[in-house]
Amino acid sequence: MGTWGTGISSNDTYADIYEQFIDLYNEGLSVPEITKRLIDENQETINLEEDAPNFWFAIANGQWECKALDIEIFSKVEHFIISGEDIRIWKELDATPADLKAREKALSKFLLKLQTEKEKPKKRTKKRFYNSIYQKGDCLTYLMDNGNYGGAFVMTDEQQTETGTNYIAITTIDKPTKPTLDDFKSAEVYVKRVNEIDFSKSVIKENWVDQPQIGGFSAMIKNNVINIEIIGQLPMYKEYKIRQDRKIGFGWIVLKSDIPYKEEYIKINGQTKTKLKLSEWTKKHWQTGVWLNGG
Repeated sequence: MGTWGTGISSNDTYADIYEQFIDLYNEGLSVPEITKRLIDENQETINLEEDAPNFWFAIANGQWECKALDIEIFSKVEHFIISGEDIRIWKELDATPADLKAREKALSKFLLKLQTEKEKPKKRTKKRFYNSIYQKGDCLTYLMDNGNYGGAFVMTDEQQTETGTNYIAITTIDKPTKPTLDDFKSAEVYVKRVNEIDFSKSVIKENWVDQPQIGGFSAMIKNNVINIEIIGQLPMYKEYKIRQDRKIGFGWIVLKSDIPYKEEYIKINGQTKTKLKLSEWTKKHWQTGVWLNGG
């Protein structure tokens, strides 16, 4: 069930179904269409005793928010609450007396809400999509905290997505004058020694890896901290592939600070063994093997 609290919405099942309901509503589907679709697609959840109440609670609340609460859906929810079925499930999951009391209060409040007609239906909100700020192959330069110019290379771009993310490689360029395209052609990607601690087992295990500083910069996050100039473009002959288990998101300020504090970072965390050049992607001939965002 993935519960983190006693509230109606404080579990994974409710949160997931309610989010899908509202997303489909914002896409223009009618409440009956949304309800049928979610029921059809979530039979496994509906048939799990501990998850079923949360599924129907999410559907009922979504319908109520849209001022279209169906009597049959309401009856299901009412049964789970009035019969004590939901509380029974919580007891079997070893909920504490305090949690049971809080849950009963939350259920009563929720039922009262559903019995009160909403004044106006929820307004549909059109989902906003973004284009990434830079184009793949752009060579970026900017002043860093040490007064020198740094350089970053745009590895990916995308159009009309929810985040408009560029994956950008921070290079080790560190010059008193603006870098040129030749500097980018010979540039190295900045690689940090990072401790990826494994919490999956009972014993916490350290895992030090060499991690190329290639991260996602979203168009949703405004850049108010650094002036960036595009000095030109380099063609990419090999696609940059993002490892899903090592996706990294960066804030713009990291461009200013990463390289100036590189030596201090090495003193604390150690020297890397890996060297990685931009030419891995920008030359027609490269060595076999693909770097995928962190090794």
